[in-house]
Amino acid sequence: MKKVVKLVLLTALFATFFAMTAFAAKGDAQAAFNKVNEIRVANGLNPLTWNYQVENAAKVRANEIVSSFSHTRPDGRPWYTADDKVLYGENLAQYYDSSDEVVQAWMNSPSHRANILKPDFKSGAIFTVEVDGEVYWAEEFGI
Repeated sequence: MKKVVKLVLLTALFATFFAMTAFAAKGDAQAAFNKVNEIRVANGLNPLTWNYQVENAAKVRANEIVSSFSHTRPDGRPWYTADDKVLYGENLAQYYDSSDEVVQAWMNSPSHRANILKPDFKSGAIFTVEVDGEVYWAEEFGI
């Protein structure tokens, strides 16, 4: 009986661990931010610093692109009006579950790559929103 209880507990523990690991990996904004910084450093640039004001704007934009995937906001205003005091660049994405996938997609796009490698950008943040299993990414840049 004790062996059965131990086996059930161990199975539940492993199942919980793997479920949490899989959930944490999907839409991992911090991992994507770290990868962007690795790319910047590999290209002779300073890493971006995480900026909480930029993060708030990224949160706004990530939530907005769920209903209207565009660099124009749902109300018709430009993307940078999410916080026009700090925003100077934006990368958006959807259909990518992992940080590796989204950063690679951004690097494969000339305009997104230019944002990542722009020397003028000193700060940034990435925010993700998951809706119905779909991950929406907003990467915002500041100077």
